Amino acid sequence: MQHRARAVLAVVILLSAGLLTGCFLNIFQTARTVGQGNVALAIGTGVLNMAIGEDNNWMLTPQGRISIGLADNVDLGVRSGGMFSLTSGELGFLGAVGDIKVSLFQDPESFSLALGFGGGYNMGTFGWGLEGSIYLDSNLRFLPIYFVYHPLLPLAGDDGVTILHQLGGGLHLTLSETTRLLIEVDYWQGILSFGISLEILL
Repeated sequence: MQHRARAVLAVVILLSAGLLTGCFLNIFQTARTVGQGNVALAIGTGVLNMAIGEDNNWMLTPQGRISIGLADNVDLGVRSGGMFSLTSGELGFLGAVGDIKVSLFQDPESFSLALGFGGGYNMGTFGWGLEGSIYLDSNLRFLPIYFVYHPLLPLAGDDGVTILHQLGGGLHLTLSETTRLLIEVDYWQGILSFGISLEILL
């Protein structure tokens, strides 16, 4: 019962953050799954420059994600976030995405590999769209890095099938048995985003 209450609280926090803001350019996810019956909450932010011509437009992108372990190697996740312009002070809600992640291989001493599939409404697909993910982690103690390839398929538009590409990677640093810090760089449609996220196993 206490586990369920924590999960409900995490969903409320995530949805509240999403309703106040919106947008998620960072992936903030690795190949690791949370384990059956476990719930993880990740809160982070990215920073990027969405320059218009020669005018800089620096943005903060606060983001949240909740992951629920359906099985030891399968997670159900929901993410949302926002974009806050440091130039104009504007913010806006841009959507939410759900996904399933399946771990193909997890070895805490070498590497982890996982695949993901999901969809929803978000800036990455300019509206409604589908997305996939390939996650690869190095679990070596001296090299705690991860890489993600994130193909995006917009469902709107008259130009036929267009697949967009997002690449991400960074460091996954274990702070305790229940907490990790992700430091990430993402590349999407010619835009670099730098971010940091704290993931807590509830």
